[in-house]
Amino acid sequence: MKKKADITIGKTLKMLLSLIWRLDKTYYLVLGLASLAGGLNTIFNIYIPKILIDGYSRGWQAKDYIRVILILGLAKYSLLQLRAYIKRQEKIRQSLLDEKFPIAFANKVMGIDYANLEDAKVLDLKERALFPVTNFGALLQLLSGAVDFLTSLFTVISLVVILVAFSPLFMVLVFFLTLIGLIFSARFMTVLKKITEDLIPINRRYAYYADTATGPLFQKEYRIYGMSSLMTRKINEFTSEMYGWLRNIQVAQANTETRQGIVTGITRFLTYSFVALRVLSDRFGPLISLGDFSVIVAATDSFAVSFRGLVTSVITIGQSISYLKPFCEFMSIPDTKAKSGSLLPEPLEKLAFENVSFSYPNSDRLILDDISFVINRGEKVSIVGLNNAGKTTIVKLICRLFEPDSGRILWNGIDIRDYDYEAYIDKLSCVFQDFQLFPFTIQENIVTQKSGQDEKEEKRLWQVLEEVDMREAVETLPNKAQTYLDKSLYEEATDLSGGQKQKLAIARSIYKESDLVILDEPTAALDPLAESEVYENFNQLVQNRTAIFISHRMSSSIFCDRIILLENGKIAGFDSHEKLMKGHNLYRKLFETQAKNYIS
Repeated sequence: MKKKADITIGKTLKMLLSLIWRLDKTYYLVLGLASLAGGLNTIFNIYIPKILIDGYSRGWQAKDYIRVILILGLAKYSLLQLRAYIKRQEKIRQSLLDEKFPIAFANKVMGIDYANLEDAKVLDLKERALFPVTNFGALLQLLSGAVDFLTSLFTVISLVVILVAFSPLFMVLVFFLTLIGLIFSARFMTVLKKITEDLIPINRRYAYYADTATGPLFQKEYRIYGMSSLMTRKINEFTSEMYGWLRNIQVAQANTETRQGIVTGITRFLTYSFVALRVLSDRFGPLISLGDFSVIVAATDSFAVSFRGLVTSVITIGQSISYLKPFCEFMSIPDTKAKSGSLLPEPLEKLAFENVSFSYPNSDRLILDDISFVINRGEKVSIVGLNNAGKTTIVKLICRLFEPDSGRILWNGIDIRDYDYEAYIDKLSCVFQDFQLFPFTIQENIVTQKSGQDEKEEKRLWQVLEEVDMREAVETLPNKAQTYLDKSLYEEATDLSGGQKQKLAIARSIYKESDLVILDEPTAALDPLAESEVYENFNQLVQNRTAIFISHRMSSSIFCDRIILLENGKIAGFDSHEKLMKGHNLYRKLFETQAKNYIS
C-alpha cells in the first residue's frame, strides 16, 4: 500500500457521518427527535412550578388546580411516553449500527487489493481500526455523544434566552462559574484519555490471553505441557495492571467531582441570593413573581448541567473520532473495483506473460525476473521448480491478487487490468494450496454466488459431486447437500476427511465452468500415489478447458502438454516432459531424484 496522507479529524467525522447515512438513514431522524424530546422535557419541567405558583397568585380555586394538574400530567405523560419510544428506537438503531460497522469493515477487507493483506503496515492498521469498535465501544460512544450534544445544545439555547431576559449580567456570572467547573472536567477528560490510551494495548493483550485460554486451538498443548498455570499467571499479571490503571481513573474522577461540587455550591448560593432580592426589591431590577423565581433557579441549575453536558459531549465526540480515525484510514483504502477496467473478457484463446517482474510488498527480493510465456486455449500446463521459485506467485498474478511491478499479463492480447474485475475473475477457477471450505452447507460451498435452487442447478450440483467421487458420500448424509460443514456452529453438521474436503474444493472449481482452471498444490499433504490420482482425475474433469497445475512432485506433470520450469525467478525451460527429460537441466534432476526416492 502506498503511504497515504494522514486524514484529518474533519475528514474522519465526514467519513463517519457518510457511512452512518449509508448504513441507516433513519438514524438521523431518530437522533433529531431524541434530542428535541430531551430538550423539551427539561424546559417543561422548569415551567411546571411557575404555572402552579402563578395560579395561586391569581386566586385559583381547587377545581382550577385539579384541571391544570390533569392537563399538565397528561402532557407530561405524553412527553415521557414519546421520549421513551424515541429512546428505544435510538438504542435499537445504535445497536444495529454497532453491528453493521464490523460488517462494513469486513466488506472493505474483502474489497481491497489482496496485496494489502500481505502488507504488515496494512495489517497493523487493520487491527488498530477494528479494535476501538469491537472492544472499546467507540462507535456507541460517538453516537451517544451526538445525542447528548444535540439535546444539550437545544436546552442551552432555550435556557440562555430565559436567563438573558432575566438579567444579562447574571447570565455572564452563571456562565463564568459554569466554565470553572468545566475546566476541572476538561482536566479529568485529558487524564482519562491518556490512561485509556495506555490501557488499550494492555486490554488487547489481556483479551488475547483470555480468548486463547478458553479457545480450542491451544487446548492440547495446555494439557500435554502443563501450560495452564503459565497462562493463568499471564492473565493475572494483566488483570493486576488493568486494576492499577482503573484505580487511577477512579481517584481522578473523585477529585474532579469534589471540586465541581464546591463550584456548584457557590453558584446555587449566589443564584438564590440574587433571585430572592429580585422578588423582594426592585433595587437590582424589576420585581419578579414567585413563579419567575422558580423558573430562574431551575434554569440556572439546568444551564450548568446542560452546558457541562454540551462541552463534555463535544470532548466525547472528539475522543471517539480520534479512536475511530484508524477505522476511517482503513476504510479510505481504494477498493480493487475502483481500479478496475471496463472491458469484458472474451473466452480465453491465449494467456501471456510479457516481461513480468514481481517482488512482494516491503521486500527487495525479486520473485519473478522478466519472465515471458504463452499458454494457448485448451492446453494443460504444469509449473514446477524448487521451493520459493515463484510458482504460486504466478497464480496470484493471474488471479489479480497482486499486480506486476513491471511487464504485463495479457488475456487474448489485452492487459488483464483493463478488464472489469468481476467479469475477469468469473473466467477463473482456482484450488489453492490452503483452500478453504466455509461453515455453510455443502451446496453453498460449491454453488457459491448462484442460487442453487432451480432444477438445472440442482442437477448440475449432483453431476459435479459424482465427477469428483463425492455423490455417494453426500447422499448418505441426513440432509444430503444441505448438510453444514462446521460442527462447532451446527449440531447437525458433518465432519469430512481431508480428502473429502479436497474433493469438495475441486468440485467448486469444476462447477464454476470457467475458461481457466488452476490447481495450486492442494494435495501437498497427500502421499505421491494419492496426489497423482487426484491430478489425473482433475485432468480428465477439465479436459475441454485450459488448466494450470502446480505441484512439488514431478510425476503430476507427465500428463501435461507443456511444463514451465522456474529457477531463480526466471523460466529455465518451457516444453513437454519428454523434451525436458532429454536435456541436462533442473527438471530432469528433480524428476529423477524424486523417482529414485519413491522407488527406494
